[in-house]
Amino acid sequence: MSDCPYCDPPEPATGGWVHSDEHWLVAHGPAETTMAGALRVTSRRHYTDFAEMTRAEAESFGRLLTRLDAALRAVTDAERVHAVSTRDRVQHFHAWLYPRPASHPLRGTDFLNAPQRTTSAEAERTAAEVRAQLTTQHMVAGE
Repeated sequence: MSDCPYCDPPEPATGGWVHSDEHWLVAHGPAETTMAGALRVTSRRHYTDFAEMTRAEAESFGRLLTRLDAALRAVTDAERVHAVSTRDRVQHFHAWLYPRPASHPLRGTDFLNAPQRTTSAEAERTAAEVRAQLTTQHMVAGE
């Protein structure tokens, strides 16, 4: 059994899986440390760095980020969706998406470094709305 917490993750406490496929699991971040709409994209396979992605993982990661960006903009009214992937604490490939509303006073790394939080109810609602947006995108694209 692996000691990696992302290799066999439990069902997310907030909002269930926003998206899951053969390569990726997407969940809303914890309400006490992220704003509504903050999503963690985690690889199903254990590896750490971008360079270790298979071609299929890399291609699907790009497509997924595009879909999540559009869904987050629609649901949260974000002006920007910031993507961050350090993999320093948990050495398993994952990236975070943080929607920044146009009305937020901070930009760039100042925004990313500022404390974030939301309510559990708001995180649940946002996760459900992003999931619905992804389903709509899927149906419109005929996939």
